[in-house]
Amino acid sequence: MTEIFADGTGSIIVSNGVVRIELVQLRRKDGKAELSSHSAGTLLLPVGSLKGLTLQLAKALEQLQDRQAEKDRLDIEGKKGDELDDALSNL
Repeated sequence: MTEIFADGTGSIIVSNGVVRIELVQLRRKDGKAELSSHSAGTLLLPVGSLKGLTLQLAKALEQLQDRQAEKDRLDIEGKKGDELDDALSNL
């Protein structure tokens, strides 16, 4: 199986029952700080599979957002604990 890393997507074309999603990678231009996008390949799938892919991606995004929200909540609670420790040490 071939694995392709992509920084994002380019064009998405639907033609003859096939969805073509261009995958792009960002690369440095001539070794400089400036980045340019280059095609990394094209994902081809039947139109009938697009809904399933979209639902799976939405579910993955939701899980990432939930994890980030939990991390943010724990970070806030940790800071409150630090403030309490500081206040008690000043007594």
